[in-house]
Amino acid sequence: MVTNDAAAFKIKDADSYNAVVDYFDRYTERFTRHMPAPMLELAHVPANGKVLDVGTGTGVVALNIVDAIGQNGRVVGIDLSDGMLKTATEKARHRALQERVEFIKMDAEKLEFADSSFDACLSLYALRHFPNPDKSVAEIYRVLKPGAHIVAAVGSSPTLLSGAGLLAAMRRLASAWRKLSGRELNACEFIDSLVEKMIPQGKDREVTEWAGEHHGFSGSIEQLVRDAGFTEVKTSWKGQYSIIESAEDFWLLQMTFSSLARKRIASADAKVVAQLRAEFDRRCEQVLRKNGRLVYQTGAAIVSGKKPV
Repeated sequence: MVTNDAAAFKIKDADSYNAVVDYFDRYTERFTRHMPAPMLELAHVPANGKVLDVGTGTGVVALNIVDAIGQNGRVVGIDLSDGMLKTATEKARHRALQERVEFIKMDAEKLEFADSSFDACLSLYALRHFPNPDKSVAEIYRVLKPGAHIVAAVGSSPTLLSGAGLLAAMRRLASAWRKLSGRELNACEFIDSLVEKMIPQGKDREVTEWAGEHHGFSGSIEQLVRDAGFTEVKTSWKGQYSIIESAEDFWLLQMTFSSLARKRIASADAKVVAQLRAEFDRRCEQVLRKNGRLVYQTGAAIVSGKKPV
């Protein structure tokens, strides 16, 4: 599925992060540092190989894997957000990695690389932001060398009958009880519910049609990877459960990661935003007074596949 104007959506979505890029970098480093290592392990990058990082953001994946692929290894990260790319480039320069890590503004659905250019491709929490993720996966297939791997992580719940799924189910039950007693709020569900009540949706879409129609994501991404021609397709899952200590931190976190909240609040009247923030703080304070929890729980399906030799 595509939006009415996919190109415009991609630009607007990327630009929506520019105002929160510092917070994005802070929270991404804080809550996704556990992701690059298992993704790299699945990528089977040869020594001193060349890796493509699609939807690099502020370079968290690229900068966390470059030392593990050899002194002559190289990572190219692409994104459409100028703010993200500027921060990623500054981080690479600060670590004296600019000769080994390059960040480029580029559309993931139309990669400007030659066929068979890379030894692996990683993509963290990016595919659901693309109007046509099938085009992006097909492009990744094209630019990978035969025998190279794609590793794409997308937000997803674990399989119910897995160990992680059973733990998540138990946490959901405990969470439901705490919510009923007014002792828990969850990101980004909480801010989205407030925004839905107080700020009507404008004319622009907040998520792609594809993301809106494919819930759960892991099975959908697996199919995209298979349809592009990859074989040996596998899925694993990684999750993290975090308790946020303050209402301010809880607000900034959700303003950064919720596309719905970030986009609607950015275009809303200042008076309405002030009212929303006052209600947000009031609810958080109620929970904290009861020794409750402000929770941010994340989970990602990691889908990998190999381009046939």
